[in-house]
Amino acid sequence: MQRALTDSSPTAFVVVRFSLVSVVFLIISRSARQGAKLLFVAKTREEKAFRNNVLVLGLAIGAGYIFQTIGLLTTTTSKSAFLTSTAVIWTPFISMFTGREKLTLKLCIAVLCTLVGIFLMTHPFQHEGLAIGDIFTLCCAAVFGVYIVWVDKALHSAIEITHDEHSATMMVTSTQLVAASIILLAFMPVMGTQRLILTPYCIAALAFTALIATGATAYLQARYQNVVTPATAAVIYMLEPVVAMLIAEFFLTEQISFVEVLGAGLIIVGVIIAQVRTSMRYEI
Repeated sequence: MQRALTDSSPTAFVVVRFSLVSVVFLIISRSARQGAKLLFVAKTREEKAFRNNVLVLGLAIGAGYIFQTIGLLTTTTSKSAFLTSTAVIWTPFISMFTGREKLTLKLCIAVLCTLVGIFLMTHPFQHEGLAIGDIFTLCCAAVFGVYIVWVDKALHSAIEITHDEHSATMMVTSTQLVAASIILLAFMPVMGTQRLILTPYCIAALAFTALIATGATAYLQARYQNVVTPATAAVIYMLEPVVAMLIAEFFLTEQISFVEVLGAGLIIVGVIIAQVRTSMRYEI
């Protein structure tokens, strides 16, 4: 995706990415078509609840990917992946504000550990200071925290309509992407001049990110996030920055300093602390 941004502006790339996978879902799935219809015609209480939840998901995933893509213009691939992974830290706080979780001493320690890691990875104390891409990527992480919380809510409302978990998952996965596409298209006129040159790199990036990194992963997250423990989910999510760091090191010739590795390690520790169940029950 970072390589493709030499041929495309961030907003245009994300809009085409979401639109492409939305069209695929609408073609292959009846549940996807039903969900898209409910965006415009919702009659029952369950249908209106589904529409509201999926609009939150669409706005969150759209804004998240826009922030992440813009951030990649001025930050590195490995740093972007680690900063995005902090969404797992912000999620409990968002759950707390929605009344679904309480703030504990364990979470406070985890957040402190993660913030130190972010400080070391972004090294604002150096001459060039904090990159604007780092700030956009942190905004992406916060928005993805909202997304993680709302996935379960949207899936629950979809199950009340379809009474089938697979159909509900497909409905949530596809409809959020349709909603995101519509929302982003509506905002494109105020996002400046857009550019999209369909070079081989850009086409390959669009195909992979649309079908695999968006369509397949959104379905798997909606389908299985509620049946694994938070610790297991956190460890799986942390594979993204680890793999991104290795790819950036070996294929994109990014140089990773010892301080950045130390910061990345602290982020991993913070995420694990936040998710592992312990006997620490002190509430703030």
